[in-house]
Amino acid sequence: MAKERKRRRRATPAKKSSTNATAARLSALNSRQKAALFLVLALAVSVYLHFNSNKFPDPDVFYHFRHAAIYAGGGLFSGEFPWVPYSVIGKFSSDIWYGFHVILIPFAWAGDPALSMRLAGVFVTALCMFSVYLACARLDIKAPLLWPFVLLFSSAFLLHRLTMLRPQVLSLGLNVLLLALLAAGNIRGVFIAAFASAWLHLSLFFVPVILLGVFAGTKLLTEKSLAWRESLALAGGLVSGWLLRPNPLGAAEIAYVQVFQLTFEKLGGAPLEFGSELRPLAIAIYSNYLAFVILWSSSLLFLFWKLFRDQTRLPAAQRTVLCAAGILSALFFLLSVLFARRGFDFCSSSGMLLIALVFTRFLSQVKWIRVGLLALFVFLALYGISLRNRVLAIGWDADRLAGAAKWIEANSQPGDIVFNARWEYFPELFFWNTKNYYTSGMDPIFQHAYEPELYRAGLSFTAPRSSFLCVTGNCAEATAPDPYRILKERFKARYVFLLKQADANAYLYLLSDKRFSLKSEDPISAVFEVL
Repeated sequence: MAKERKRRRRATPAKKSSTNATAARLSALNSRQKAALFLVLALAVSVYLHFNSNKFPDPDVFYHFRHAAIYAGGGLFSGEFPWVPYSVIGKFSSDIWYGFHVILIPFAWAGDPALSMRLAGVFVTALCMFSVYLACARLDIKAPLLWPFVLLFSSAFLLHRLTMLRPQVLSLGLNVLLLALLAAGNIRGVFIAAFASAWLHLSLFFVPVILLGVFAGTKLLTEKSLAWRESLALAGGLVSGWLLRPNPLGAAEIAYVQVFQLTFEKLGGAPLEFGSELRPLAIAIYSNYLAFVILWSSSLLFLFWKLFRDQTRLPAAQRTVLCAAGILSALFFLLSVLFARRGFDFCSSSGMLLIALVFTRFLSQVKWIRVGLLALFVFLALYGISLRNRVLAIGWDADRLAGAAKWIEANSQPGDIVFNARWEYFPELFFWNTKNYYTSGMDPIFQHAYEPELYRAGLSFTAPRSSFLCVTGNCAEATAPDPYRILKERFKARYVFLLKQADANAYLYLLSDKRFSLKSEDPISAVFEVL
């Protein structure tokens, strides 16, 4: 028995040595090999997310892909966009999403557009996750391969948005990387990330500015150092990303409308419709974010407790990035509650960095915390995928409006104007038919800023006031403008496109008015000619 114990004691060092050797071999992977491994994982997850349903999560994907196809067809150096003549997009002739459309060009050259959009979506989601991975690696965060997936599954809503073919997805990843590059003092990297952010999505120029402001202020307090080189690099990148597009002045005008004028009009009570992401974060949907919010707020409280308790033990540079991530996540949380739900995407990204940094600096050796985080991640992933699948069940079919759009294309002259009853119909119509022009498209603020009275005239037809004297209970008042004159004289429309269920009152009205002729319909949509 004693001999057996001696043998075990002698074997223990060998066993530990073997374990250490395995860990050493894993850690011996160089940065390129680790990055390649992460890319394989990110692509695999992205493929699953984009191909597990035959529907698309958002109609904007159709617009972005078709605009890229127009560039692919030879219009790369033209800012003209005549397809929405009653919009500042058409008036100022520029593209605030220029870089995003440019990088989609290779996918637009492929054959099947529905397949190409899914492949482009895989690319965009994986690239966003790769940017987050690079940020984690740059900040020496433990288990950097895991944290991008933690962000992806931090909430079902963010998971849904990160699988959309939209420039916001890349902006999110780039701004996570930008904070890491600021913390590392990588001046060239700061310039490139800021350039890419403005080039891809000019209207989100303020996010890098907020990042810089918080980081520079924190660094001044913690390190007694001015981040002047980082500031110059970021400013130079933003300006370069703005200028490298056709008609940059027009793009600046459009960005001003989408960011500042939209804010003023919302505060002034203008009758503008918004997607849910531009509405404040409601208490009713907090439950979707609850697990992440608890983890994030706990990390934030723990950080400040540690800073006040052991502030001299943490290097100044680490205090800077920890405090900056905490302040940014809290700031974006307030913006999401007070202004726009979309702000929670950036709260999630900076909050994820905060959680990862707190774990790495203070808690990575605590076994029960490691196990608890892994269990929470698995739960959020399963819950997020389940909820997203339920949402996708009522998503957008690629060919939902193809029949109506192609009928209009076949029976109209180039440049004939189609009155699309709602602004969200534009992406699908534009995707299938670029021969005609449309009365509204993209955000309603673009139409309102072009001519408020014309915008309100369109609303008077598509959103009539309620009346108890009307059989349907939702008819226009007797003093309301004549719809025929609005469509014929103000919009100069030849056709009216609407969805029969969503626009039931308008559909019944047009059927009853002999000045409009029903030309094409299917179970979903209808096309009327303005006689």
